[in-house]
Amino acid sequence: MSALGDTLQALADVFDRRGLRWVVFGAQAVTVRGAPRATQDVDVSLEVERSELGAVVSELQVAGLHHRYPELADELLESGAVLPLLHTSGMEVDLVLAGSGLEALALSRAERMLLDGISVPVAQATDLVVMKVLAGRGKDLDDVRALLGSGDVDVAEARDLLGQLEQALDQSDLLPRLDDALRERKRR
Repeated sequence: MSALGDTLQALADVFDRRGLRWVVFGAQAVTVRGAPRATQDVDVSLEVERSELGAVVSELQVAGLHHRYPELADELLESGAVLPLLHTSGMEVDLVLAGSGLEALALSRAERMLLDGISVPVAQATDLVVMKVLAGRGKDLDDVRALLGSGDVDVAEARDLLGQLEQALDQSDLLPRLDDALRERKRR
């Protein structure tokens, strides 16, 4: 098995055994949704009670996933936003602890798909577009354009979700980013 497959299998073994909701998002999800991009990491969002987090991290360590920054492990666990992990295969994992809103929606709508031969929950294309527009980096907007070409994105729903995020975050640049990506996609 590849480094990616080994890493995904370790994550699936721990999370599925515990009955936890989780979802692969980021470049690996974009790739399995038909818009390949080279990446050397896996982005995963996990819904877990704070009281269970220590036990989950311990199980991940047994499965070969260790803190990338051991000296910051306690601090990162305490803050509970993102846990940067490294699998023994060399694959990096960014484990995001899911909150409410967009992450909860992505978790509830994730679909099991094969990624490097491993069945994992993957974020829907529409949710990926919203996440990528929100991130706003150049490579994220490239992913948005590629996903829009897949035919799997509900543009009206993405527009609605981004409008809600603009209001909640007091931003006005999310819908224009989506519109720019749509225009650029049509030109190609």
